[in-house]
Amino acid sequence: MAINAMSRLFGKSPFVPLQLHLDKVADCVEATVTLLEEISNGTINDVGESSRAISKLEHKADLVKNDIRNNLPRGLFMAIDRSQLLEILSLQDSIADRAEDTGVLMSIRPVKMIDDLKDAFHKYLEGNVEAFHKARDVMRELDALIESGFSGTEAAKVDGMIDAVAEAEHECDKMQRKLMRSVLDHENELSVGDFFVWQRLLHEIAGISNQSEKLANRVRMLLTLK
Repeated sequence: MAINAMSRLFGKSPFVPLQLHLDKVADCVEATVTLLEEISNGTINDVGESSRAISKLEHKADLVKNDIRNNLPRGLFMAIDRSQLLEILSLQDSIADRAEDTGVLMSIRPVKMIDDLKDAFHKYLEGNVEAFHKARDVMRELDALIESGFSGTEAAKVDGMIDAVAEAEHECDKMQRKLMRSVLDHENELSVGDFFVWQRLLHEIAGISNQSEKLANRVRMLLTLK
């Protein structure tokens, strides 16, 4: 993105560039979900190609991130500190990184899907993505928060939305533990390598909801600081 274009975005709102970056992060997450669903359903054509596509999307997100960092004005905004914007940007970036790491893991060794685990795995994947989208909804409220002075009914609304992100992440934690126990129940069907991939995959997917919760909690800090 051109420097002048990024500057114009900052002129509209300090959060517009962050929301643009989060859109790119969402592209990474959705592409990763598609990859995992195709592996699970046995409909994948080329895991390596899909993984490279996710990496390209992550690179696009990185380009936007770098533009934001390079063009972030100093001392311009009274509503939010520059360092707070950079911290939010870093948390968003970490979600894209988790999506890319998942794709890379699958390109090295796709998970061996067991029929008995498919439904639980899909619910787990959907739960993590839901937590991400709830955090994304929080980020979309930031302009309204500025207009409200980070107080009143808008602040109360966002606070409730942040609670919803935390609840979604908690549900994902419970699903992860249950799913890992189910994987262990099928240990006789898995090699050591298969088991490692399952363990690592669940961990990487969990990173999406974990980092989404951290992102939402960072917005809560803005509320408490105002």
